[in-house]
Amino acid sequence: MINYMCTALFLLCVCVAGAGAQTILAGEYSGEPDKEGWSLNGGTGERTYIEEVTFEKAFTVPPRVLVSLSGYDATAGPDNTVRLHASAFRVTKTGFTLRVKTWGEGRVGSVWGNWIAVGVK
Repeated sequence: MINYMCTALFLLCVCVAGAGAQTILAGEYSGEPDKEGWSLNGGTGERTYIEEVTFEKAFTVPPRVLVSLSGYDATAGPDNTVRLHASAFRVTKTGFTLRVKTWGEGRVGSVWGNWIAVGVK
């Protein structure tokens, strides 16, 4: 997983190369049933958890953001599958919205992961 993150960070740096002084911010996230809006541990079909992430320091333009999933606690559905997806959307100069979703009949008790933002200060 660390090798994947290093490769992804390198690619993000290449994407913003030449745009000025680069800044890299990183953080962790977690989701579990005691958090407001958590619905991944019950029901069927698509279920989504949303969390707002605010950067420590604002960028001058919206940065590129990579979200990774480093672990989860889940029970597979009848088809013996756990479906899970983590992503960033609505990226601004000051933060982004984290989206973790599942679908089908699996139940996700908790997730944890990391994010990296690369942009110009």
